[in-house]
Amino acid sequence: MMPFDMEINANEFKEKKLKVLASVPLKVIVKDETGKLVKEFDTQPSQMLYDLAFLTAEMVVEVHLIPGNPVEFYPVVNAI
Repeated sequence: MMPFDMEINANEFKEKKLKVLASVPLKVIVKDETGKLVKEFDTQPSQMLYDLAFLTAEMVVEVHLIPGNPVEFYPVVNAI
């Protein structure tokens, strides 16, 4: 499995939306400035935009591959 982990600081989001292009579900983990879990969810290949209206300036969004899913192409994840 190809490695894919990314971290996006909340200040990189202009509209507090996460854009995901992936052929497999990805795990999204949102943490506060202390590293405490705020929200966690799995993306779906059929959905491209995810609303993160709850983001505050100190939060961090992590995106990870879920083990066991075959990856056909590298996921594209953008802060919007």
